[in-house]
Amino acid sequence: MMKVLFESADVLKKSIKALSALIDEGEFLFDDEGMKLRATDPSKIAMVGFNLPKHAFKEYDVPGPVRIGLNMSDLEGVFKKVRAGESVEMELSEDGSRFFITLHGKARRRFTLPVIDLGGMELPVPKIPFTASAKVLAEVFASAVDDASSFSTHATIHLKTDGMAIRAAGSKGEYVLELKMGEHDALLDLQVNEEARASYPLDYLSDMVSQANKTAAISISLSTDAPLKLAYSIGDANFTYFLAPRIETG
Repeated sequence: MMKVLFESADVLKKSIKALSALIDEGEFLFDDEGMKLRATDPSKIAMVGFNLPKHAFKEYDVPGPVRIGLNMSDLEGVFKKVRAGESVEMELSEDGSRFFITLHGKARRRFTLPVIDLGGMELPVPKIPFTASAKVLAEVFASAVDDASSFSTHATIHLKTDGMAIRAAGSKGEYVLELKMGEHDALLDLQVNEEARASYPLDYLSDMVSQANKTAAISISLSTDAPLKLAYSIGDANFTYFLAPRIETG
């Protein structure tokens, strides 16, 4: 039977909310490296990878790899009940059919969820030869996604040698965000071997960054008309997303 203890239940609360924004079900893997998950959204437009390393746990008793399939909406429902300052203990029943979540704070509260069989297949990480990358302040990127949503369902992200741009246009008008390296503090880093430009659905981008701390650095990797890679951290938890582009036809 596995049992782990994580001191910051709030970090897991935000992490589970971020995951449940994209996926309906997920299979968590607990192994000698930590707690992990990799899954696609139902339409297979996006993939999310989650990793909470072993060293981040106060206690980590996992006898070999353990896979636990859960309904993400039910899991988010439990973590919505987290209160400030609580720690979380997670256990698997001896028969593997139930997952126990215990919140420790001013009281001890225990929740039980059924484990579901999701097949145990591990998704491969996409291998994409990115030509450009940037790091941008999460608050600015999330605001740009929100602003762009007023004009279109998609936005074009452009990484060029001197900066980054996000554009959206539709019947209501046009929105443009421009960040110049060395001029704008929100653009933290920029590496461009070859300029890259592609369009992506804004609702997915919004879900991806909805739980990122405002002061977090979001890493973006891009190649023209290729899937986007986006990564950031919530406390000790690391998130990596891949999002398919919109390919213009005609």
